[in-house]
Amino acid sequence: MAELHNPHDRLFRALLSDRERVRDLLRDHLPNSITGQLADTLPEIIEGSFVDEALAGSQSDLLLKVELAAGGEAFVYVLAEHKSTPDPYLPLQLASYMVRIWKRHAGTSAQGRRCLPAIIPMVVYHGADRWSVPDGLADMIDTDDRALALLPGEGYILRNLRELEIQTLSRNAGLQAGFVTLRQETLSVLAGTIASLPEGGDLRRQLLEYVLQVYNVTQDELQTTLHEAGYHDLEALVGTIAETLLEQGEARGLAKGRVEGKAEILTRLLERRFGPLPGDIRHRIATAGVAQVDTWLDAVIDAPDMAAIFGARE
Repeated sequence: MAELHNPHDRLFRALLSDRERVRDLLRDHLPNSITGQLADTLPEIIEGSFVDEALAGSQSDLLLKVELAAGGEAFVYVLAEHKSTPDPYLPLQLASYMVRIWKRHAGTSAQGRRCLPAIIPMVVYHGADRWSVPDGLADMIDTDDRALALLPGEGYILRNLRELEIQTLSRNAGLQAGFVTLRQETLSVLAGTIASLPEGGDLRRQLLEYVLQVYNVTQDELQTTLHEAGYHDLEALVGTIAETLLEQGEARGLAKGRVEGKAEILTRLLERRFGPLPGDIRHRIATAGVAQVDTWLDAVIDAPDMAAIFGARE
């Protein structure tokens, strides 16, 4: 276990290192409406912390997995606030920690992302000042209108562009054209929509550039559609955009070749010194830019281990 930050943290973790004490904490301090739903089993203590590094000296946390009497599992997240004066931003911090818990639980599993367990947040405070922190995020939002106080994860407003008629996408011609382009309408519909935009602005170019980069069409197919519809100015603009994209692609190709070459040299040096590389280190090298790879190359000569080059692994 990493070195604990302060005496508060050490005592908090010592107290809650015993599963029976943890179970009694939940029985004594959670509402009856919650404890009545918990199975009579010992909670499981989950290793790891979700507290921000900048707050680690003033907060401690503990994540518990509990079984439910009706079946299934839930989490109890205990956050200890060690400041003598409570932090008014704590509900916001707590919300971010809960999101981290869900993300770690879900991992890369599609099923896990759709079936998140309940998290019961619990704050333990032992400071001298009166607790004056808002009860939750809803109390922090500066509005009396509940319709404006949408909480993270509680709900959202969905506008599915593909299910809307074109004329209802927006009263703004530019937005309507952008939405039509995003949902990849037929080229004939797209051409008319873009042609209706004022000449001389950037939006026409941006939309056509998107089509060339994303749509499953060739430059010739797009230009033919524009030509047949009589949009000769757009036809010429497509040619100009295609030339620019080609030049940019060649420049990116040269840069990519340069960084790939340096990354290969770095990988070979690391493996000669430290043996086969872990997958996460290979990924970091493969996705790094030239400047970062150069920094690692400079460090690899004298570094005693890979941690000295890449930092301690999580």
